[in-house]
Amino acid sequence: MKTKIWLLLLTSLAILVMPLPAPALAMALGVSPGKMEFSVRPGGIQMQTLQVVNQAGVSSQFQVYVEGEHKEWFKIAPSEFILDAQGTGDVEITLAPPLTAKPQDYEFAICVISLPAGSGLRLGAGVKVPTHVELTELPLMAIPWWIVSLTAVLVIMVTGLIILWRWKKRYV
Repeated sequence: MKTKIWLLLLTSLAILVMPLPAPALAMALGVSPGKMEFSVRPGGIQMQTLQVVNQAGVSSQFQVYVEGEHKEWFKIAPSEFILDAQGTGDVEITLAPPLTAKPQDYEFAICVISLPAGSGLRLGAGVKVPTHVELTELPLMAIPWWIVSLTAVLVIMVTGLIILWRWKKRYV
């Protein structure tokens, strides 16, 4: 009977003293800024930097991606990286909406997740950074000069051809 009690006590003590696995410690991250704001015209480009902080006591792998209807407008560099314990890293977030995009407000989320480095376990922690994009109207002056020039040359040439055709028809 005494042997069973001692065995039970030793087993309980061994379970309590066992160290926590590293993946449980690698689940702390921070980002700055906590919200991102973009204001750009269709066809324009704007870049901002997102700082990622590994607040864990071990190195961690990070992944960054965008959620939203037009996520293809964004480029993220780097989208995957490893940070040492207590390390920081900068991620360039570039927004490049197409010229055909409708000027209005859009909402996205830039997601940053932390995974234990070198582990087959795919359990991690994450942060969603709310991201507001304002696509402003494209003013007439924003149209490149060469488009305006080419259009003017084409109008002058077509007008000249019409006048020449009418003159030729009248006098020939």
